[in-house]
Amino acid sequence: MKHSAFIFIDSLRVMIFVSVQLLIAITNSILMKRGDKFEKSNSQAKVSMLVPTRNEERTIKQCVQFLLSQTYDNLEIIVLNDDSTDQTAEILNRIKSPKLRVIGGKDLPGGWIGKSWACEQLSEQAGGDYVLFIDADTILEPDTIRCAMSVMTQEKLDLLTLMIKNQTASFGEQITVPFATYSIFTILPLAIPYLFPRSQTFCTANGKFMLFRKQFYDKIGGHRSIFDNAVEDIALAKLVKKNSGKWRMYDGSKLISSRMYDSFQEAYQGFTKNYFALFNYRLLVALFVWFWIGLITYYPFGFIVSSLIKGSYQSEFYYAIIAIIITALLWLLTSIKFRFPKRFLVYYPVIIAIAIITGLRSIILTISGKTVWKDRIIKRRRFRLI
Repeated sequence: MKHSAFIFIDSLRVMIFVSVQLLIAITNSILMKRGDKFEKSNSQAKVSMLVPTRNEERTIKQCVQFLLSQTYDNLEIIVLNDDSTDQTAEILNRIKSPKLRVIGGKDLPGGWIGKSWACEQLSEQAGGDYVLFIDADTILEPDTIRCAMSVMTQEKLDLLTLMIKNQTASFGEQITVPFATYSIFTILPLAIPYLFPRSQTFCTANGKFMLFRKQFYDKIGGHRSIFDNAVEDIALAKLVKKNSGKWRMYDGSKLISSRMYDSFQEAYQGFTKNYFALFNYRLLVALFVWFWIGLITYYPFGFIVSSLIKGSYQSEFYYAIIAIIITALLWLLTSIKFRFPKRFLVYYPVIIAIAIITGLRSIILTISGKTVWKDRIIKRRRFRLI
């Protein structure tokens, strides 16, 4: 085998790596049980549905209306208006229901991430046995809470987080939003944190739907314990595992949908806020992962082009073709499982390129303290090399 001059890599190794990804995706597909397929329970425990909002005039009305349409009876809805400067407050004031309570947010303390501070205030107001944190752009089908409570009670969970259907209306959203779902589905083997009760490795969560047993949420310190973490959902899931809690990530794509962003620029900025935090601000680890993702994506294409130019069709050439086919299959499986358009498998190289650029930008802006989200500057973070 001939290896690249700059790194020990060849088409066979890339093919083996993406084959492992395929195995992870198949395993995760089995382990991510459908939240709507559980036998409905008769639980009457009270659920507090908590929604932090800041400048959400585009989505908040629909979000709250779907929350009010839930078939689960014993619930309360608390929405916190975090100093919105648009029409969010006016829209909320026009929605009348005895189940809905709207509260105003307090000033953001130094060092806190805005969303975590809003969620902390919401949790202090919650009177339920269970607390559900959802984003203001999230739509829950009427049976969602009933299904989720069935999962919680039958599996005796401390935290249930659900993967959702991400709506991607514009091309800009289609080349930014799917990467996060793809990464969870094909790179993180859920079998490891499922099998090892206290293992935080590969433990993740989706902040758009996090249902906690309130007693356990309080036990781990709630959002106060991760007040300055830009990926508060993953940080909380790891805290649950650290404290021997039972956590599951299941498939809620038939129950929950969201249009996270409505433009490329908004998505680009949103993921810039998060990507470096995913690596716990470890610089060399982040750089290596982004480099490796780029390598396994583009090396097979480069090798095939080089072979065609040279007229050389040795085994490496066919390994490269197989690697591309497997990667396209991974994108197809992701699209089927989470209801993305299947055309994503055609332009996945563009999605990967945008993700890498966003990841590098996230590193630069985080270290320099120039990350801005919802008109707030996120404080500069100290980073580690490894």
